[in-house]
Amino acid sequence: MNRAFTKSPVNVSAGKKLSSDTIKGRVYESNLGDLHNINNYKKIQLIVDDTASGENKTALTNFHGLDTTKDHLCSLIMKWHSLIETFVDVKTTDGFLLRLFPIAFTQRNKYQLRATTYAQNSQIKQIRRRMREIIAKFVSRHSLKDVVNNLIHETLSKEMTEAAKKIFPIKHCIIRKVKTIKRPRYDSK
Repeated sequence: MNRAFTKSPVNVSAGKKLSSDTIKGRVYESNLGDLHNINNYKKIQLIVDDTASGENKTALTNFHGLDTTKDHLCSLIMKWHSLIETFVDVKTTDGFLLRLFPIAFTQRNKYQLRATTYAQNSQIKQIRRRMREIIAKFVSRHSLKDVVNNLIHETLSKEMTEAAKKIFPIKHCIIRKVKTIKRPRYDSK
């Protein structure tokens, strides 16, 4: 894992204004592939919580958000298929309130003759409800570290795809975006 992914200029300390205070709260966005040395289509946002004292001048970051690249999202969208979106607000065990945006795409059956693969409104509602239930059940029982690790490895997306396939054939079911709505107060101890 690449821990030094960026350099950021900061004004020097002057008077009562410390340079370490000016960098706190900055949000950095990096490709997940750059951090983990893999080719990935997700962008991760990290927020600076604190700066490490000493000569190396490093900033301690925490998870702030996750997003899918536009080119990958556009490659999933297809004509004559249903697109199913929803959002879920869930609190983790360590006090982070996250808003997750799952998205699903329908798929043609193997022996289908019809050109379109539109799901009925009742099926779309069932798929949305099932996606929300799976996400809420998982996130509410885990810490932020476990949730982010799960989002990177996409095990939650695979679980949602399998559950939605029972209602209507689904090709892709991914978590498109994650936002941090509320964070617990940072303790430097």
